[in-house]
Amino acid sequence: MLFPSGNVLEYLMDKFIVGILFFVRVLAMMVSGPLLSALGIPPLVKVGLAVTIALSMAMVAAPLQPTIVVEPFALVPLVLKETFVGALIGFCASMVMMAARFAGGLADMELGFQTALLFDPTAGVPTLLGELKAMAMLMLFLGLNGHHALLEAVYASATLVPLDRFALGSMDVAFLVRMATGALILGVKIAAPIIVATFLVQIALSLLARIAPQVNIFMLSMHVKIVVGLLVLLATVPLVVLVMKNALSWFDDQLTMLLVALRTR
Repeated sequence: MLFPSGNVLEYLMDKFIVGILFFVRVLAMMVSGPLLSALGIPPLVKVGLAVTIALSMAMVAAPLQPTIVVEPFALVPLVLKETFVGALIGFCASMVMMAARFAGGLADMELGFQTALLFDPTAGVPTLLGELKAMAMLMLFLGLNGHHALLEAVYASATLVPLDRFALGSMDVAFLVRMATGALILGVKIAAPIIVATFLVQIALSLLARIAPQVNIFMLSMHVKIVVGLLVLLATVPLVVLVMKNALSWFDDQLTMLLVALRTR
């Protein structure tokens, strides 16, 4: 028998609702995640990928899901819950990109590349080194199959976080705070070589200002910091890449811990 006993239409409607809820979860993950959240990617591409992944999830995990009550007022909280779960997974995955952009912002501030934001902080102008480090992190993310880990997390969430249940306790909120703190520390580690180099340059220029007051230290410092900062950036590329690789391993662990935290008890 192709369908279980009962109304065939109700059975198909139940599976359709399961697919829609999975689609909402995947789309929320894509919008907040590191790969497809860029504005340059057409919305149809995001929706098409979300539909493809949701269909594959529904085919595999639909038999494990409970029966969904097809009522408008009952579906609204389920849609909101699926949006929240997908956004949490995408937010966790984008932490490494946020850390890279934060590190680039710190380096740009030290080297003077962030001067445009001083005149118009609301312009939203991306920082030079911030975008460079974010692109480097994205290439490492793809090269180390981080997108595979992200897809595995989405598929695992189908069984760990059923469609009709959800748990988020105080310890789970504390976990999110610790995850954000870890991303902040990671950003400081990535930017540390340039921060230390510019600090030493400032000390040297301060001593030079005391020894030779006639030298225009203000104009000289801008050029010296940029040259030294770029040289340090080139010299520490292997070290920064190693830190980024460790960051991606940390991201994989955090993603697993997030799914365990969201798991219904």
